[in-house]
Amino acid sequence: MKPIVIYSPYECLIKTKNEELILDQNESVLLDNCEEIDVYPTGKTKRYAFKIDLADKDNQFYSVIERQGKLLVFLIDGLISQNTDIFHFSYNNIDSEIALSGSSITFSTKNHRKQILLNSKPVKVHSGNFKHIDYIILDFPSSSQLICYNIKNNSARQFAGDKITTVENGFKILSSGGIYDHIEEELFVDKDGLKSKSKTFSPSNQIYPAKLVPYQFICAVKNGDSQTIKGLLSDSLASKLSPEQVLQYFGKISYFYMLDYKTCFAISNNENVIYEFYLNGNKIDDILDNKD
Repeated sequence: MKPIVIYSPYECLIKTKNEELILDQNESVLLDNCEEIDVYPTGKTKRYAFKIDLADKDNQFYSVIERQGKLLVFLIDGLISQNTDIFHFSYNNIDSEIALSGSSITFSTKNHRKQILLNSKPVKVHSGNFKHIDYIILDFPSSSQLICYNIKNNSARQFAGDKITTVENGFKILSSGGIYDHIEEELFVDKDGLKSKSKTFSPSNQIYPAKLVPYQFICAVKNGDSQTIKGLLSDSLASKLSPEQVLQYFGKISYFYMLDYKTCFAISNNENVIYEFYLNGNKIDDILDNKD
């Protein structure tokens, strides 16, 4: 069996058949000859214990990717895509409902049903609908989650922030962290569905050393920050790629974890990808990935 490296963004207890290990936030551990691995989150935010099945590479609580003869297991922190408060809605003769209980949310219509698992229990819930978009806002002690469900095509989109509120025909999402003091995004709903109205970025004034440029860059990519992306490209790479082309190349990044200062694991368009960044001074000069 290949060696296993577990990366965790939160505090947890790792139990195997022969040993128990404590991982602090953003730590990793190397395991050999382990067929059974149990994870018990121990941080202040409530999460549910789970078992790692290495054959299940895209589990709701972790992702697995093979690299350099090792199996890398990335534990996932946040909201993940499983019933009892029930909220009923109707739009253009289409009846729908949202069912919330315990650790799951179920969106349903006469013809469709979508179930989403939560990894912690919200302290406050607000639900409603704008046209054919049903939504639920989940408030936690220090963050909020928004799930929007399209009753026409049975699709769901998820958003996270420090605070999420409703505005006329849409939502406002305020968030911070990473390289940003705060980000403000407004979404609106029209006859075609949920769309982005505006997104403004306020980067922190912190000066980063050159080795943290890839971290800055992947933060900007994850948030769709074209201006910061442009400022971090070398002249050579900027002459070949626009920020829009960079965003198209990376796709929708839902999660990332820096393996070292120039190597990043990411879940992009629901695929596990390893990115390698090459620097010219304090600029990104080339990017490679492990895609076929």
